[in-house]
Parts: sequence; C-alpha cells; structure tokens
Amino acid sequence: MARAPQRTVEAAVIERIGLVTSKELLAMSDDSWGLIRDRITDRRNGKDGLVAKCMACEDPVYIRTSKLRDVAYPQFQHYAGSDPNCRWYQGRNIKPDDARAAQYQGRQESNFHRLMCEQVAELVALDHRHVRHTVALYLPPAENEHGRFPDIYVEWKDYGSFAVEFQMSGTFQTEISARCKHYEREGIPLLWILFDIDTAASLPQSMNDVIRRHRGNAFVLDQAAIIASREQKTLVLTCYLRNAVGALDAAQLVRFDQLTVPRSKVPYYEDRIVKPRLAAIKEVRRPWFDTLENWGDRRCPIRDLDRPQSLLVAAAFSIVATAAKDKVINYASEQGNISAMLNTYLHNGDFARYTDLLTLLINNTAIDASIKPTVWKHIRKHRHDNQADEHSTEWQLLQQLIPESLDPVLREELIYLDALPIWAKGA
Repeated sequence: MARAPQRTVEAAVIERIGLVTSKELLAMSDDSWGLIRDRITDRRNGKDGLVAKCMACEDPVYIRTSKLRDVAYPQFQHYAGSDPNCRWYQGRNIKPDDARAAQYQGRQESNFHRLMCEQVAELVALDHRHVRHTVALYLPPAENEHGRFPDIYVEWKDYGSFAVEFQMSGTFQTEISARCKHYEREGIPLLWILFDIDTAASLPQSMNDVIRRHRGNAFVLDQAAIIASREQKTLVLTCYLRNAVGALDAAQLVRFDQLTVPRSKVPYYEDRIVKPRLAAIKEVRRPWFDTLENWGDRRCPIRDLDRPQSLLVAAAFSIVATAAKDKVINYASEQGNISAMLNTYLHNGDFARYTDLLTLLINNTAIDASIKPTVWKHIRKHRHDNQADEHSTEWQLLQQLIPESLDPVLREELIYLDALPIWAKGA
C-alpha cells in the first residue's frame, strides 16, 4: 500500500515575531529555530513563552525535528486534537505520555540511572557546604501547583540549592521544558547532566535541546569528573563548549560553583550563544560606523546606496549611537539633536518612504523618550503611501545592521536570554 504524502504546515504566525514560513524556518540558524521551539513548548507548559498558530486554521502548532543524513531540520506541526479539516493537517500525533511509556517500556527508571544519581549524590556530599540532599524524592512546591521528583536535590550552606536531572535516554522536548519552567518558577537552578557524549557523531535532538538551554554547554559525569570531584571534594563536571561551527570543543573540568546562574535558572560555564552572536553583529556594523564617521560631503552617497538610502542609514546609526552613548551623535546632519535632524529630512521628503521603518526603530531603542512630538507629527504628515516594507532593500539592510531593534526573531531571543542591550530596550 502506497504511503499517503506527508503534508507540511507551510506558515505559522508566532507571537511577537509575526509570520514565519516553513522556508524561513529552515533558513534560520539552529539556535534561532531551537530557541523558538523552546519558547513555544514553554508556553504550552505555562504562561511564559510564545504562541505559534497555523496560518491556515489558527490552531496551535509547535516545531518538531526530523533528521536527514544526521542533520536536524525543523518543521511546524499541529498539536494532537487540532482541526483535521486544515489543509496542512498532518494526522494524529502520539501523545507525550504514550510515547514516554513506549520508550521506557513501563519502567520509570533504570538501575544504571539510579546508580549514576547516587554517584552524583555521593560527590555533592563531599563538599563542606553540603547541608542535605535527596535522590528521586518528592520536592514540595513553593510557587507551582504541584511539586516534582528531581533526580538529585541539593542544599548548600551560603550557596542555596539546586536540582540535578541526569539524562541518559532521549528526553522529550515537552519534558525538558516542563522541568526547566518548573524550577525557574521555584527559583532553583537546574543542572542537566549527560551520561555520555560522542563528540565525533551527530548528537540526538534531546541532547541538543538540553545543551541549548545551558547556553551551548554540555555537562557530563565521566571518570575524569568523578576523580576530580573526589580530589577537590566538591562536584566537578566535564564541560564541552559548543563552538562557532556547532561542534564541541575539547573537554574541560568545571566546578559547579564556577557556573553562572541566569534568570532562567539553567546555569552555564561560558555563554556560547549570546556573546558570539552580539560580537558578530558588532563586526558587521563596524565598517559602516567607520564610513559614517569619515563622511564629509553629505550630498554624496556612501557605498553603493543612493542619497536617500545613505541618509537613512546615517539617521539610523545616529539613533543607535545616541541611544548607546547617551549623548547626541549625529552622522546625518550638523544639527545638535536627533529630532531636528529627523524633522528636516521628513519635511524635505527624503524620509517619506521610510516613516514606518523609522517608527519601529525609534520605538525599539532607548532614544524614543527624547524624540520630540514634532517628529511624530511630521511622520504622520509626510508619510508616503508607498512605504519601504520588510522586503525592501532598505529594510533588509538595516535589519541586518541593527537586528537588536529590527529583527523580530533575534530581538525575541535576546529578550528571552536577558541579553537585549540597554540601548535597544525602548520605553
């Protein structure tokens, strides 16, 4: 019998991001679609996160992954119980509880998993700050409606507490999200420890999901970590840091108290997601700043742009620089403030096609409170009906140069990771 063709959700509307097509999803970096995937699942498990809806039927969708030649590809997928009449409906999905039962074959925990949890418990108890620990015991909630059974729960003197989840099998994304959000609300750092990791092979998606939550850090309990823990009398883990090409760097030993604990309560040793990305953006912007700082005759365009485009870039960089430096920096004119510069080019018609773009940029920077009412008046008065939109050359250029304000996907990621620069926060 021939297999029915598999349908694909061609586009979804994602809260605070907007319309994302399946092609755009595939074109995103692994971190970008992975963080969106995390946030959609987080929302399904609580209030904090993103809602994604099928553009055809408006039923909720999530991001599933499928592998081809060891490469994971993201796809939008309807949740179970969605409208079967949707032209993009893929059919009945297995429920997470059923899939979990099939995976573990009715067993909640293997003997080896239990032994590894007890090994972690033995190591944490070596530390003189250790107060108490539990293994697979119920932890009553403080903020949540229900408690959980952490693999290991530890309390430390003058350090606080944290929970450990020991991942040996493929943990479902829904379960990873549920545990992360639970402990975030409880205010308890959650450390995912992997049993084994093959740096020469393609990692399972469940491992990638955990590593991404840890900002590109993979923590492993291996023989080297156990020996170091006993020598230093505290919990030491082998840490693999993900590099720029997505592979894992050579292992290094890291103490648990060397980790940074962010708002999400999922610790990391070194941030391999935010810092490299912001550094790359800065490098893209640097030659444009150099060009604008040496722009003598503003009647002459810069690079391969025409004059209105050149003035737009100069105005945009003036807005960003002024917001970042907290002092007026005007690359577009000799005027002493940004409002006067904008008013001039709006009145002259140079920015008539760019009012929507400028409005978004101003609203998404810390300069918005200092913009005078006359600017908004001129934006309304001199707005041309034929606006440059997200598909225009100008919009795409500035979105590439100033993504913290103009790229909704990156902006949402930075907000989620508490890494949005102060100058890009707006009112």
